[in-house]
Amino acid sequence: EIPKSMSDLQYATESNATCATFYSITSTEPGLAGVELGNHLIKSVVHVLQNEYPTLTSFCTLSPIPKFNNWLEGKIVRYHEGLLKKQQSKQDSEDNGSDSPLRFMDDGFLHPSELQQLQSIFSSESSLLDLLETLKSPTWHTSASTSTNKGEGSVSTLVGKLQPVLMKLAAYYLTIERHHGRPLCPVAKFHIRNGAEMYRLNYMADTSSKGMRNSCGLMINYRYLLDEIETNRVKYEINGDVVARDGVKCWLNGVGNNEEN
Repeated sequence: EIPKSMSDLQYATESNATCATFYSITSTEPGLAGVELGNHLIKSVVHVLQNEYPTLTSFCTLSPIPKFNNWLEGKIVRYHEGLLKKQQSKQDSEDNGSDSPLRFMDDGFLHPSELQQLQSIFSSESSLLDLLETLKSPTWHTSASTSTNKGEGSVSTLVGKLQPVLMKLAAYYLTIERHHGRPLCPVAKFHIRNGAEMYRLNYMADTSSKGMRNSCGLMINYRYLLDEIETNRVKYEINGDVVARDGVKCWLNGVGNNEEN
């Protein structure tokens, strides 16, 4: 089974294994910097593993989403800067006798209903800033001090309530946000460039301090389907196409199931 968390890796056994998981791929030789060896390395490792473990049928990763928290912080800060400008513009219009309505500034990464849900969770009009402040603590998922002291609910309730929002934001970051037509996430770029597909987002998959600070504890599986690696790689190189399965895409609609269809 494709692992959903770091604990799944820790308790995995080699006996009759059907899935091989790549946890980390790094370049160790400075002289090879800039040389594309990922595709060759992955194919070579797959070949070796298949010979050693004939029962293997799946090859995937359990990967971090570095810089997700930094991106989210930037999004929220820019959102509130824009909202303040719109509020000031509305005030100016009212002072001038104009009846121009204030429209909620939303670039599509959260719907008004989802923002209202956050306001309900934190009992605050500045719910995104409250979310940001909560996520700054790497122990927010276990600390009683983060159990929505302005609202209701326990820590576990907060963790559950924030799951749809955080998963949607991560899916947005990975699949929609682009720079020069390519994903922002460096890990995503590496695996997609080498023919992988985005398979599944995993919630509270890495609850270490580093995992919580970098990506709110979220991780993602990239899956390598041997018959599709080359096709995926070429489509990405030519058009920037990224293959994302339902385990990622479903969260964009605010309805996640954590299962691939």
